[in-house]
Order: sequence, then C-alpha cells, then structure tokens
Amino acid sequence: MVAKLESEVRILTVEKQKIESALKGDLVGVESKLWCVELQVSDLQSQVKHLEEAVLASDGRLICLENDKLVFSEELDRKINHRQRRTVSSKCSDLIPKKGEIVSTIDERIEMYRTYGKAAGFGIRLGSTTTYGDYSLRKKHVRCNRYGQPRKKSIDTLTSKRLKKQERKSYSKVTGCMAMIGFDRDYKTNTITVYAFEEAHNHPLTEFNEETSTLNIGATKAHKIRASLKGGYDHFPATKNDFKNFWRDYTNIVGPNDAQCVVDQLIIRRDNYPNFHFEYKLNDEELSAMFWVDETGKENYSKFSDVISMDATYRTNRYNMIFVPFTAINNHEKTINVGAGLISDETIESYSWLLKAFLSAHKKKPTMILTDMDPALTSSISKELQGCTHRLCMWHIMSKMPSKNEPNVVSNSDFKKRINQLVWSMNIEPSEFECQWDMMLDEFDLRENKWLDDMFSKRDKWIPSYFRDIPMCGLMKTTSRSESSNSFFNVFASATNLLVNFMFNFDTALSKQRHEQKKFDIASRDTSPQLLFAPDPLKIEKHASLVYTREAFLKVQKQIKKAFYQCFQKTSIIVNGFQECTIVYKEIKSGKRPEFKVSFNAHEQTIDCACLHFQFFGILCSHAFRVLIDYDIFEIPQKYILDRWKKNIVDIAFQKVNQRWQVCNTDISNLLQDAFSYYEKCIDTVVHDKEKLQELVNALQELSVNCGKDVASKPSSNPIKEVVENVIGLHIADDIKIKVPSGIKTKGSAKRNRIKSAAEKAIAKSLRAKRICNGCKQLVNHDRRNCPINPSKVLKPFKKQQ
Repeated sequence: MVAKLESEVRILTVEKQKIESALKGDLVGVESKLWCVELQVSDLQSQVKHLEEAVLASDGRLICLENDKLVFSEELDRKINHRQRRTVSSKCSDLIPKKGEIVSTIDERIEMYRTYGKAAGFGIRLGSTTTYGDYSLRKKHVRCNRYGQPRKKSIDTLTSKRLKKQERKSYSKVTGCMAMIGFDRDYKTNTITVYAFEEAHNHPLTEFNEETSTLNIGATKAHKIRASLKGGYDHFPATKNDFKNFWRDYTNIVGPNDAQCVVDQLIIRRDNYPNFHFEYKLNDEELSAMFWVDETGKENYSKFSDVISMDATYRTNRYNMIFVPFTAINNHEKTINVGAGLISDETIESYSWLLKAFLSAHKKKPTMILTDMDPALTSSISKELQGCTHRLCMWHIMSKMPSKNEPNVVSNSDFKKRINQLVWSMNIEPSEFECQWDMMLDEFDLRENKWLDDMFSKRDKWIPSYFRDIPMCGLMKTTSRSESSNSFFNVFASATNLLVNFMFNFDTALSKQRHEQKKFDIASRDTSPQLLFAPDPLKIEKHASLVYTREAFLKVQKQIKKAFYQCFQKTSIIVNGFQECTIVYKEIKSGKRPEFKVSFNAHEQTIDCACLHFQFFGILCSHAFRVLIDYDIFEIPQKYILDRWKKNIVDIAFQKVNQRWQVCNTDISNLLQDAFSYYEKCIDTVVHDKEKLQELVNALQELSVNCGKDVASKPSSNPIKEVVENVIGLHIADDIKIKVPSGIKTKGSAKRNRIKSAAEKAIAKSLRAKRICNGCKQLVNHDRRNCPINPSKVLKPFKKQQ
C-alpha cells in the first residue's frame, strides 16, 4: 500500500513540474490546476504518513483496503484519530477562519490567524507567496509552524572522535502538519478572499499559562523592581524607607503568630484538597516538626519511587528548623520533590516521626533510599522502613579519605587510581571486590588503618557490587541529587525567613521545578529527535524515539550507536530454544575487546545480557541492541520499556501547582489578584493600538473618579495589620495556640575554632601555594628563615657595626 501511494506521489510530482514549466502560457488556468495537484500530492503524502503511523500503532490488528481507502478496526481508528487528527477545541470556534470570506487586508487577517493559533495552541509561519506579472500580490499562504520535514543528518564514521566537531543534540518540531490558510487577491477588483483553509493538525495542541510568584528578595530590591515596573522613580511615590518600614511592621505582626499562620494555612490546603497531606507535631505548644506533600508529589512518587534520596539542610528559616526534602528522579532524569519536612533536631525520634508521616502520605515504601552517614537517620530507617534497601552516599565516604589516611598514601597516584576503580565499579562481584580489597591493603601497607576497616565492615551499605540485584541501583550512588535539590531551594530561602516566608519561597521554588518538568514533557511530546541514519533510520531507533522521553532516548540512542559501530557478533548457538550469542565490544580508548554473553528468545521476546546494564539503569545495553539488529527486530520488546522512562507517564495537568499559598487567600486578596489580572489583560490587548489604548486610559480615569465617590472610608483600629493579613491571605488571631520554635541548635552550631588533627594540618599545609626558598633554591612551603637544609649557613649571623 505504501509503495502504491508513493508511486502516485511521484507521478503527480512529475505532472506538477510539467505544469510549472507551462506557466509561461495561460497563468490563470494553470495556476488553478497546479493548486489542485498540490492538494492531491499533500493528501497522498498525509495518507502515506497516516499509513506508516497506523502500521506502527496496529500491533498486528487488521488493516485492509476498500475502494482504495484504508479501513481499520474501530479501536485502531480511534487510536489513530487521537494521535493524528487534532482539531481546534470549541472554545476557539469564534476565531476559526471561514473559507470564501472577504478580508480587508492580509496583514490584519494574518494577525487574526496568529491570535487564533495562540488560543488554539499552535504557532504559525509565513508560507509561499505568488505574484502577478507586475509583482503585485496574488496568493499568500500562512502555515502551522510544524509544517515541513526535518533536515537530513549525515554520519561521519571515518573521522576520529577527537577531531570531529561536537554534535548538537537538536530536536525538530516539524511534523509535516498541513494546517494552513490561503489568501487570494483578485487583480481587477483588488478584493482578498480566503480561498483555502485546513483546520486539522497532526500533532497535539498545547497551551501555556504563566504565573507570578513570590521571590526571596529584600525591601531595597523590591523597591527597585516596583519603581522599574511603574516606569521610574518619578512615577512611584513610595520610598525605600517605606518598604523597610513595612517589612519591619510585617515582621512584628506575623512573627509571634508565625507557626500558627503556617499550620493554619496548610490545614486549609488539606481541607480543600483531598490529595493534599499535612501532619505536624507540637512539643509544649511549640511547633517541633511538620511534613507536607501535594497531589503532584504523590503522583510523582507513585511513578518514580524506585530510588529516592533525603538529606537535611540548614539556614532556611530564622528558627534553625532543619529542612528535609525527599528527592526522586523523574522520566527526564531530572530531580523532583516528592515531599518535604521541617524538624527541630536530628534525633532518632524526629526522623522516625518524619518517616512515619512520609509513609502515611504515600502508602508504600521506596525500593531504595540514599542518605548520608548520620547515625540517627540510619537507625530510624532500619526501624521505620524495614524491607527497604538503605544505601550510604559514596561521595560522603570517599571525601573523608584524605583526612583518614597518611599524606604519603593520599598523594600516591597509584593508590588513588586503584581504590577509585575498585570502589566505583559496578561490574565486579562482591567476592572479587573483597579479594581485591585485601590485595590493596597489603600492597599499600594499610592493614592497621581503623577507618578503612570500619568502611569495609559497612561495605554492603555503600559499595555498588553489593547492590547488583536491586533494580535501578545505578540511578543514584550519592546524595548529590539531594545536595542539588537543597541548593536549588536555598536560592529561594534565607536564614532570616519567617516560616510564612519560607513557605512562600518553597512554593515558588516548587513552581519553577514543576514548570521545568512541564517544559520537558511538552518538548518530548512535540519534538522529533535527530536520528542516526535519517532520512532512512533504523526502525528500532525510530521506535525508541516514539516511546522514550528526550533524555532517555539520548541514552538509548548512544547504546544503539555503540551497537552499530563498536559491537559485532562472534558466535551464536541455540540452547534450549534460546539464541546464545557472544558479542565482542571494542573499546575506543583502550582498544580492549571484552566479550559479553547475550541470551535471546525471539518467540518470547526476551533478551538478557551478562553486563546487567538493564538491571542497573532500566535501558538495554549495546550488546543487546546488536543482537536485536542482527535478527531484524524492529521494536524494543515491551517488557524492556520501563514506564519510568516513557513519555507522558505523569499527566501534564499535574505539573500545575494550584495548591499554593495564594489559592486559599481571603476574598479581598483573591479580588485584588483578579483586578490585576484583568488590568494586565486589557493592556496586552490594546498595547499596539493607540486609539484603543487612549480609550482604555479615559475609561480608567473615569472609573477612578467614580470609585473615589462611591467607596466610603472604613475606620480601622489597626490598618497595618489588615494590610499584612491581605498579603499573607490569612486572618491573624489574637490568641496563639501554636508557638514558634525556640532553642534549636543544629549540628553546625559548634565553635569554629576546634582543634585540628595532625592529618588535617598536613593536608592544609600541602595545599598552600609553594614558592622558591632562597636557602635551598627549591619550590617548597618554607622560606630561608625556617629552611631545614643547613640553617647555620643559610642564616648568616648579624654583625654589629663598628
């Protein structure tokens, strides 16, 4: 069927070229015939693409022909219609152009089409233009910005990788969409009509909603920003001191009620949103711990709970409460938040309460959890998360290596290379690790090192070899994800924050994180990656590009590229119905050629490799792809496409943070937000129309006069308090039931001038900048006054003047 349609396309293309060559004759008649041929070619091309997508989506279901038209099963037709035939929603019906309508100017109608596209969820681009003999406009096309085909990409396999220019991992948005509008200008009457309009799109239509949020900025910077938005200091009567005074009053009013306001706000969220989870704990009426997670966090955890990380961070609020975010990795391999807590101390009791609240919210334990070596946290995890694998951060352990060993051992390059290769390798068995560890201790005379003995006794908690049987164990080896998450949240936080402001800033940070996740979701859904052998790519690579997210596909593509250029099949035998293959992998740098055993069953669609790459990362290795390519397997078996790497595994609707502080505000605050929103919308609508803008200014002037007449002044006993209540969106009660925390001391609160060990002093000395000694003439850390080489001759005696 595809071959037949393609042959018809070629025939019509030749006819089109003949017609174009005949344009020198009867322009009007030929132009109309040419347009008909273009429509037929476009229709056939869309049918070819439709058929290819249908075959890919059919999964073996019936596809047949009736009167030269495709006929699918009801289920398949529904699936293809959903995937390809996208039309504009009914809410944009008033903006839809009508074929045959007469327009005043083309520029005005193009702008209307742009507005229509923005409302519908697609962009536009200017298409082809034809003219009459006097170069006056004849026809004009405006197309969807997804029109066209991606550019071809050449692959150079002969040039060395070091000499090749860095390849850009670009993605193409074009999908061959035929949605367009065409304008025709009559030469005699000079009237312009819409002679062609195609509404259907072959890609999803998207919308973007921008939100503003509270940032971690002080009074001075806030004053500068506000003055800039007002058009300069001349248009902004408030001074910097006014802002500072308001911040002082705000702190004085909210401060004593800080903990009460935060708890009240989170209780409101819990009561208004069924999927919002919040728990808190009091100690003598003081807030000592709290945990919260929203609906999106729960949804993310349900999809990505295989490996999570938690790490405490400080200096996020003025009470020294310890912020503990729970971090996971999403399908774009980006860090996401799946819950957060504040605790007053790092004790077993506090961590146990926090973990209980976490389990109460999510209803299931993670497969593996990463933390630092905090003993209280370790004890809490073993008590509350029984059955969950607890892994210690490798970076925290390895960073202590210099201070726990002699300087001559630490500076030994052979030792550093040896221990790093041994500790970080995932490709050795535990027994082999233990054997090589003993050999290393003997070689470098480290049998008496107590710290190494202690780390060896805990080897099953941090060495990768002991986690080989746990799915996705290679996803996280350190708490660097948590460290990065803490750093990200700290950008929006401050050590002087009230808890109310901390929650403002947390919502802002979370909003940014969710917005980035939504952008990655849309990019993966709406863009096409560059394939290795375009325009005739490997079918298995094409299939991978359709199911995986952008980041996951790049990793899969890397394995496919290695399979094609660096792997070859050495032997293959059949054992008990399984194809036992030996794959040789050529390492580019070292030139080594290790061999890997791959077991493949085409009937059951199973494939296993001895390297365990799929077990570690959830993506097939290059050795497995080599076998699949050799045996003409065009799609990755479904059991080897993990849900955690698929596109749209989390609905984009969940990325909207609608459970923010401002949602549950007072009526006045909500009306103020609506007023600002409508005002900005009016400005955006008339900003390019001077007359409309003048009408808006006159209307606002009249409205301001009328508002001043009708609104009666309301006496207030405490106007500043009312302003603050409108800012935070809560009524501040006079009676305080929950007090702010007091007397919290974190681990980092000790004196900074502690006594340093000899090893730390030696390391600090070795890191000092070296200089040339005038005594020994060497590049060292001493000078002539304390040179150890023959000081009697270096330091000459002082001669008294006669």
